[in-house]
Amino acid sequence: MPRDLKPFDGVSPYGASYGGGGGAPVQTIDLRRVMVALRRQRRTILLPAVLLGGLGLTYALAKPETYSAHSSLLLDSNVNRSVQQAGGIDTAALPSERIENARVVLESDKLAYDVLDRTGLQDNPSFMDPPRSGFTTAIGQAISTVLRPVAWVRDQITLLTTPAEVEAPAGLAADAARMDPSIAPIDPMLRLAAMRLRGDIEIYRVGQSSAVAVSFTSHDPVIAAEVANAYADAYVQDILVTNAESVGQTNAWMRTRLNELQAQASAAADAAERFAAENGLVELSSGGLLTEQALNELNSGLTAALTEAARAQAVLDTYDRAVAGGVEGLTNSDSSLAIGGEMSEELRARLDTYNDVRARLQRLLSTSGPDHPQVAGLRRTLATTAERLFVELEAMRAEAQSALDVANARVKTLQESVEQASQRNSAQAANLVRLRALQEEAATLSALYQQTLTRSQEIEQQQSFPVSNVRILSYAQVPTSPSGPAVVRTVLAATLLGLFFGMGIAALREWRDRALRTAEDLTEHSGLRFLGYLPMLPRMRRSRPRPHPVPRPAPAPQAPSSAPAAEAPMGSTLPVPARVRPPVIPVPVPVLHYPDSVYAETLRHVRLAAEAAGGSPPVTGVTSFHPYEGRSSVAFNLAGQLGVGLRSVLLIDADSRARGLSRMLGLDRKPGLTDAVAGRGDWKDMLVGIADTNLVVLPCGLEQGGASDDLLTGRTLAQIAAEAGGDFSRVIIDVPPLYPVAQGRAILQELPQFLIVSEWGRTPRSMAETVLAGDPRLETRCLGVVYDRVSLRHLRLYLMPEAMENYLGRSKSYFSMKGR
Repeated sequence: MPRDLKPFDGVSPYGASYGGGGGAPVQTIDLRRVMVALRRQRRTILLPAVLLGGLGLTYALAKPETYSAHSSLLLDSNVNRSVQQAGGIDTAALPSERIENARVVLESDKLAYDVLDRTGLQDNPSFMDPPRSGFTTAIGQAISTVLRPVAWVRDQITLLTTPAEVEAPAGLAADAARMDPSIAPIDPMLRLAAMRLRGDIEIYRVGQSSAVAVSFTSHDPVIAAEVANAYADAYVQDILVTNAESVGQTNAWMRTRLNELQAQASAAADAAERFAAENGLVELSSGGLLTEQALNELNSGLTAALTEAARAQAVLDTYDRAVAGGVEGLTNSDSSLAIGGEMSEELRARLDTYNDVRARLQRLLSTSGPDHPQVAGLRRTLATTAERLFVELEAMRAEAQSALDVANARVKTLQESVEQASQRNSAQAANLVRLRALQEEAATLSALYQQTLTRSQEIEQQQSFPVSNVRILSYAQVPTSPSGPAVVRTVLAATLLGLFFGMGIAALREWRDRALRTAEDLTEHSGLRFLGYLPMLPRMRRSRPRPHPVPRPAPAPQAPSSAPAAEAPMGSTLPVPARVRPPVIPVPVPVLHYPDSVYAETLRHVRLAAEAAGGSPPVTGVTSFHPYEGRSSVAFNLAGQLGVGLRSVLLIDADSRARGLSRMLGLDRKPGLTDAVAGRGDWKDMLVGIADTNLVVLPCGLEQGGASDDLLTGRTLAQIAAEAGGDFSRVIIDVPPLYPVAQGRAILQELPQFLIVSEWGRTPRSMAETVLAGDPRLETRCLGVVYDRVSLRHLRLYLMPEAMENYLGRSKSYFSMKGR
């Protein structure tokens, strides 16, 4: 049963696959723990489900029968193609928004009032006062009775905070109703009937089509079919009337708008013409203004004149280069003369003659030298030819100069004209911009007028076309079998609701459960050792006191033997000095009456742990994590069992605040440990024996102790343990809890070993983790932890299937047979 804390192995088997061995371990969900938690909370989960399921069944059986009738509408009716073109009907696929719009219209107040006008159900008592189930009526009356005071208080507050209403005269209300029928008051019965219609009508789409089904549920099958058909007819009629009214209103507005647009377009055109005439802006047939065309032509002429002047200047430069050297230059030139452009035939002939003579002279000089007899003749011929060519070049130069002067004069004149035209256009720039704006406005209004006129004619054609894109697919028939109440669906929904509610409560309970219940709860949250479970033992009654023999002196201490039979029998002697005979009280030790119980086996494990720790005599403290009354009972039973087969056991009550052990034994008025600490007697004179056992008790005493008694109590206990070594085989001390008082820690500092008693299901896990975390010395002296007041039946609800604690519940017969 004892369980040691196993060392934590931080190596994850998935470390190599997920980020290497240095990463965090993979967090997984332990389904076994989930199943154990579900099994533990099964009542919490199933009880709300059963209760709500039964409530739903009662409600469904008590509800009266209802009948449902269905009619269907097709929102996108297929019409002939020619009819579609003539009527302007759009046959595109209906989006979901249009189907939702149809649902809103069918569920509106207007359509409900139209249905009431067709059926007159507001005057039908069966429709206005339908039968109700007694269950619903009882619940409604109970709720109204409970909320009646709240409603009265609310009415009083509303009466005090709302100002008094001023009633309008009857004649004024009638006149307002005649002027606007929409503000006329509605009959309360008619309003109630419309509310009932909207509450029982159901609109849904038929599959993925554009068809919509209208379903109405009522206790009367005839009323259900009548209302479903009335809704279908009313919707088709509403679509027709609404389309006709909207088209008529649109057409009337468009006619008014057409007149306005025509007048605006005419006024804009007149304004543009009047502005052009007032400012002298003459517009050509091509669309441009006269001034703009004149300026363009002047710019074109100026460009041509500039080109002509540049050409004349180039020709003049050519002739200037030719005559720059005079006749000598032509005669002594080493290269031929070339003149581009147009020239006369005479000049071309003279130029060719000159170039030919000069070329012959150059060839003769290069071949025969200057001494050749023909050189002189050719020189004379070249000089004559150069003179004639020079005269001709001079004449052509004068002609080129005249052409250049004419071109420059033309350029100057055109520049002046362009400048004057630009100045005129600049002066009229603002007028031109204004004229363009007026013309664009007139054109826009004219185009808008044409578009509006075309659309108006289409709308007039649609208004006169008697076809709608909504038609009735099927009318509702009078149902022959009831559609409700849906008993199975109601019970299933209520059961699922209760199941979810129970699972929520179970999850909350599991989240709030932070108590120590199993060995894993202790070993996983602390480094303490788990020693076992202490189930609840039956309460024992005290026996009547009877005389006891005078105790004999204790025998001298002998070497320890493994056979406990050599010790004094239980209850035969009290190991105290011969000069003292302590009083004996008849208090039963429960564990001695159940020697083969789980409780006794756990205490035997504690005994083995204490013997393994050693010490002479073994001094063991019994403490708890927090103040707990059962700790004293555990110490008492532990001491009683340890006294079986031994000389005797000394049990000391060291809890001066609670005095749980002394009160349990009825020794709270006897002197004891606190009196010994205060020096008012010897502790051996304060001992009290337990009848029929080898157990001697040192009560807590009469003094309450003070703030400075903790350290003195610990030292006194150490001195008592040392002195008791010759008379007692073991010493058990009931130590105050570890938290919140400091007395327990002060006493445990003087003890070699101690046991911690935890209240099963009440001690938080965090306390086991932190209570000794700051004191490693005490943690090494702790023998372990036992759980007290354990319910073995409930313990199995917290155990895994393979947990060894499951054998505790299965071994009851074994323990009982062993005790026979």
